[in-house]
Amino acid sequence: MRHGRKNRTQRIDGYKRHVLRDLDSGLVRAVGVTPANAAEATVTEAIATDLKHQEAELAELHIDRAYLNSSLVRDREKELIIYCKAWRVTNGNKFSKTAFVLDWDSGTIRCPNQVSLPFTEGRKVQFPAATCTSCPLRERCTSSPKGRSISIHPEEKFIAELRQRQLTTAGRAKLRERVAVEHSLSHIGRWQGDKARYIGVRKNLFDLRRTAVVHNLHVLARIFAEPTPSTNPTIVN
Repeated sequence: MRHGRKNRTQRIDGYKRHVLRDLDSGLVRAVGVTPANAAEATVTEAIATDLKHQEAELAELHIDRAYLNSSLVRDREKELIIYCKAWRVTNGNKFSKTAFVLDWDSGTIRCPNQVSLPFTEGRKVQFPAATCTSCPLRERCTSSPKGRSISIHPEEKFIAELRQRQLTTAGRAKLRERVAVEHSLSHIGRWQGDKARYIGVRKNLFDLRRTAVVHNLHVLARIFAEPTPSTNPTIVN
């Protein structure tokens, strides 16, 4: 039995289910199953293969933060737009990371006191201790005798784009669209149940695909049941 954790208090034994839902049609286009102790991002290669077999291309991808390190994001085309809530950046009562300005053209980071240093993605920027000691904003920035340090994520520019996008009204509206995916995942979970019927990923993946087909049949039934303009009666006076 594989053991995983959703968070510090919630433990998962067995497997995790994953779904990729078409936000336009409501149909589930691909599913995946991973051991509970595997990272969510590991499922995306199999999902990408399913999409390739369907000759389906992604225009937008609405994901949970757990999938940010996935191959779908890492190997994305420039045209693909990713919608995901960026991690909250906090630092107690000190300046957070967002108070520092990253200049991508010059490759420098500027602190709130206008001191600039070069940075490299995936590395840490360490401001000199002497500079921070004499800084008038020191009490609001750092208490470290070594000076303030800022970690630059390997995908820092992409994360900054996500953070900037969610500051706009249109961006927040796009983020809310992912709620529909959670609804589909809930429906499938209710039909499939919380206990794995089989031992092993392969058989449980088959069971999840079977349940996804049932979900899609319900979606298609609703689509076909909706009246079209041509079927509505017209009253002529």
